[in-house]
Amino acid sequence: MKKLMVLVALLVVTGALAAGLPQTQQGQKPDPKDVPNIAGKWIMTLELSMGTGTPTLELKQEADKVTGTYTGRYGTSPLEGRLKGRVFEFAVQMTAEGQTFALNFAGEVAKDGQTMKGTANLGEIGDATWTAKRDKTWD
Repeated sequence: MKKLMVLVALLVVTGALAAGLPQTQQGQKPDPKDVPNIAGKWIMTLELSMGTGTPTLELKQEADKVTGTYTGRYGTSPLEGRLKGRVFEFAVQMTAEGQTFALNFAGEVAKDGQTMKGTANLGEIGDATWTAKRDKTWD
């Protein structure tokens, strides 16, 4: 009887842990109603070793495909990315002072769909952390 109770308890705990994981980590596609809509304008805070930047993102979303623009200190560049559940990954090719830089971002959209945060690899510029907040004044 004790073995049965331990087995049941283990199954309950395992099920609870699995239920807390995003479906993409369990090898399944997320339910479309669980994928946030991130289309719109976002104001970013980009923390680099050399200082802080405040670029903006203007995003368009079609299912899990995300396109748009990244506007920062050196102008506006196109971006392409994917949204898998709440995990958002995107890349930007930016040209500044005659050099082209590949910027790669990975992060997560908060459950409320109003903020995001993550990390970035900015090539020769180095690594960074970022946060973004939805610009509610933009339609």
